[in-house]
Amino acid sequence: MRRLLEVEKQTDNKYLNLYIATYKVDGKKIRYEFASRRKEEDLAVFSDGKVKGDAVRIIPYYYENGKMKVVLIREFRNPINSYLFGVPAGLIDEGEDADSAAKRELREEVGAEAIKLVKTDSASYSSAGMTDEAIVCYEAEIGEIGSQALEESEDISVIVVDLEDLGVMLDYENFGLQSRLQLRAFYYKHRGNV
Repeated sequence: MRRLLEVEKQTDNKYLNLYIATYKVDGKKIRYEFASRRKEEDLAVFSDGKVKGDAVRIIPYYYENGKMKVVLIREFRNPINSYLFGVPAGLIDEGEDADSAAKRELREEVGAEAIKLVKTDSASYSSAGMTDEAIVCYEAEIGEIGSQALEESEDISVIVVDLEDLGVMLDYENFGLQSRLQLRAFYYKHRGNV
């Protein structure tokens, strides 16, 4: 049986911190490093098993002349010093629910309002071997694309593609895994409606 003994905070950064969790396993102490965006008291290691959303990911789309258009972003990602294609995403702010965060991220990253917002996946861990971050996924039919309201650190371009071109793009362009999987599911779900 594995029993959590303690959790030690290793860093004190604004958005992401490192922790070491010490467990007792078969009479031995095992230490495990992990990262979290949460406050110490909200770490998943202290939860009752219920998964709490930390961030959102949204696939925006609209129709033009009867054809579905999918709105992607191309974003510079600092940890890899390169650009990746993906979908709008971001953290859920304190006091904000996931639906409100999804609508806000659409306004900020794409400059669009959600006409119809559908949750496609409740909070799921993004990489449970490394972090306790959990993401809530959405699809959003949007209105007109306007001006972005990006943070100073964000470098994001909006890219619009036809749904039928999305499948090929997913095979050949550089996407983050989560965006690729979410978009591939979206593509297969909607391609019969093209």
